[in-house]
Amino acid sequence: MTNRLPLRTRAEEGQTLVLVLCMMLLMTTLASVLVDVVLGGNTRASHAVEQQTAFQAADAGINDYTSKLVEDSLYYAHTVHPGESTREATNGTLVGAGSAWPYNLTWTYPDGKNTWRALPDGYEYNLEITPPSQATNNAITILSTGRPAGDINMSDWQSVQTQIRSSSLADFLMFSNASVSYGATATTNGEIYSNGTVTHDGTATANIFAYQGFSGSVTLQNGAQVYNGASAVQAVFPSAPINFNSFLGSLVNVQSASQAGGVYLNNSSVAAWQIVFQSNGTFTAQTCNGTGGQDVAAQTPTCGAATTYNVPTNGAIYSPQTVIISGQVAGRVTVASNNNIDIGGNISYVTPGQDVLGMIAANSVIVCYWVPNNLTWTGATLAQSGSWSSYNNDGSHGTMTFTGSTATYLGGSMTMFQTRVYNYDPNLLYLPPPWFPTFQNSYTTLLFRQVPPSP
Repeated sequence: MTNRLPLRTRAEEGQTLVLVLCMMLLMTTLASVLVDVVLGGNTRASHAVEQQTAFQAADAGINDYTSKLVEDSLYYAHTVHPGESTREATNGTLVGAGSAWPYNLTWTYPDGKNTWRALPDGYEYNLEITPPSQATNNAITILSTGRPAGDINMSDWQSVQTQIRSSSLADFLMFSNASVSYGATATTNGEIYSNGTVTHDGTATANIFAYQGFSGSVTLQNGAQVYNGASAVQAVFPSAPINFNSFLGSLVNVQSASQAGGVYLNNSSVAAWQIVFQSNGTFTAQTCNGTGGQDVAAQTPTCGAATTYNVPTNGAIYSPQTVIISGQVAGRVTVASNNNIDIGGNISYVTPGQDVLGMIAANSVIVCYWVPNNLTWTGATLAQSGSWSSYNNDGSHGTMTFTGSTATYLGGSMTMFQTRVYNYDPNLLYLPPPWFPTFQNSYTTLLFRQVPPSP
């Protein structure tokens, strides 16, 4: 007798078979998905590592550029960094990475990120620099992009933008190692710092930092404050009193630079050199001696024939003798003397914010007695061991209007003038004179952010 399975049992067997096949298909699909997930996770992890390393490469570019600025606060105005894209000057000239930059502070990057600087780990960075201006809070803007070496896939790139600003002696209208005094007719429009005392009976529109104390009936405007005494000053400047001798190396730096591409003026048989800046980017220099045996600042000196020089591209002019300065400056330059800097007449800039003049004296900065009755002059000055003063204090002249910054070891007085106006030049915050002393480790980061990379 033949045994037959019930029809219902066969149907159930078919259903079971279908279920088994479905389960096998599902397991196969799940296995495939799991493989994709694992492979995708590995890919994403690898990509994340690449991006993180690219970010570190970009950060390395910022650190490298900042270190150059510590050595030379005008590095962006002197050099195209080895990792920087090719610059185009306003006259159309292209200047590649690692080259000197002799043009003004306006440029573009017409070829995009065409220069990359290799790092030891197989990554590289590119830099694009925006020079400081009022629009950028007087800060240098650095755009740094990192990537795996030669990688053209921008999804692997990382870009970081930062803005930094340095501090220098040129940040202050007056920076004095000794006590300073301003009379009732004086107006100061810039910050004043003194390791000694400050006496101010006039008008001040910016802060006064008096380490050893303040006196006077000053009229404060525009939110200006007086920081009176050591504890108040140290709340802002923790290292106060600030060591003035730390700024003395700048004279040697200008001397070295003047002998390596600058202008070195030396004649030991004369008392001084007279420099008159011209609006076409040149200056004349002539040797001088005091008239009738007097000091060159006392009476108009007797001078020889004038020689014309171009304002040097490295911005350095130096003389072992006293230097008398006047004229209209076109360029970025610092004049240093191993004796005195004498102001012999009006001094101005052809283009304020682009041109700048520094004046460094081993001894004193002196306004000559024979200057015009009303004197207007500008610049950043440093009297390393002497004072910042007029030749005498007899009130014989009318008004002196000074715009800029000064630093002085022994303080000083300009009371040869009946009225004195002291204006700070805000352009000095982002365009200090070349070779002018800065505070060590003085760069402040105003902005640090990650931005989308661009070609």
